[in-house]
Amino acid sequence: MRRPAGARGALRTTRRENTTVGLAGWVFADALLALTIIGLAAGGAVAVGGADAAKTETVAATLAPVPTPTPVPTVTVTAPAPEPVVSMPAGVAQAPVVLEVSVDGTNDEAIRSSVAAAVGELAAQGRRAAFVLTFGTASTPGAGTALARRVNDQLDVAAPGVFAGSAKRDFWRAVNAQSPRAGVVQLELYLIQQ
Repeated sequence: MRRPAGARGALRTTRRENTTVGLAGWVFADALLALTIIGLAAGGAVAVGGADAAKTETVAATLAPVPTPTPVPTVTVTAPAPEPVVSMPAGVAQAPVVLEVSVDGTNDEAIRSSVAAAVGELAAQGRRAAFVLTFGTASTPGAGTALARRVNDQLDVAAPGVFAGSAKRDFWRAVNAQSPRAGVVQLELYLIQQ
């Protein structure tokens, strides 16, 4: 059995009206809840005139007594004495001072005098090396690092003002177009900044 077309349209209209009324109820409830939360956050209940207002004032007076201010004594504070300044090194220079020393076939005394002559200006200025990278030029890695180690062993004796306490590392530098002769040692000194 079929319903007439007009009845179906009336049924749809009634459902839409019920949905709208129901939605309006939820919006009203949400608005009331939001206002209640705002009222509580703003400081509690709002006083209403008449007998309720007198009760609210009495309850508020018994719950939150106002403390009387007490005088605060005046305290004189003197500035602390300045702490002594400890001088620290400013750091290590980013760019190395590069020196080359020829040590092929020489004894340790000759190595010490060559190194002392190469760093003479740095020693006169009171400069100190934080660390030293030493590159021994040779055709094989073993011979190059042995040469670098030999020079590093003499640095503290050759110029103690520059090298004492510095870290030293041995490296090999191959014989090539940039370093054509074996027996030459390249020192990269990273100085403590003043």
